[in-house]
Amino acid sequence: MGRRLAEARPRVRRAGAALPVRRRRAAGRAGCADLVYTGKGALIWLPDLAAWARDVARLLRPGGTLFVHEAHPAVPLWTWDADEPRIRPDRGYFERQHVNDTFPARGAVESQATLGEIVTAVVAAGLELRHLAEYPDPFWRPGGVDAAAWRGRLPNAFSLLALRR
Repeated sequence: MGRRLAEARPRVRRAGAALPVRRRRAAGRAGCADLVYTGKGALIWLPDLAAWARDVARLLRPGGTLFVHEAHPAVPLWTWDADEPRIRPDRGYFERQHVNDTFPARGAVESQATLGEIVTAVVAAGLELRHLAEYPDPFWRPGGVDAAAWRGRLPNAFSLLALRR
């Protein structure tokens, strides 16, 4: 059992959730999907992006599409200060992981990859990159928080579209 799974099990129990926590390959036979969507906080739970991208390529039929809409990899760097955007001094863009000390994760260890590493994993899996865009608006805002980092000056989300040839 991987270290992350060992860390997840007690958290799930403490939360009172009746969810099984286990490692699995993506279900489905090769070439069974026209579309694979990954987004809104999924990539931070995937420490091996190359394996994820290979599974996506395996699942897609020829001509199938991968669509990713995620938090920008720089988002963990931004503070939630309301007066002006700031970079957190305790985090770095090129770190492999960080502890999320903000709502809703509060203590979860999240994987971290650069935008270049995400794109490289997709392309190395044999998918053809068709679109990559960055957006100033986050895909999620916790209620009651008005962070200056979300006011249009910094990247907060991205989308990626790739095809299996």
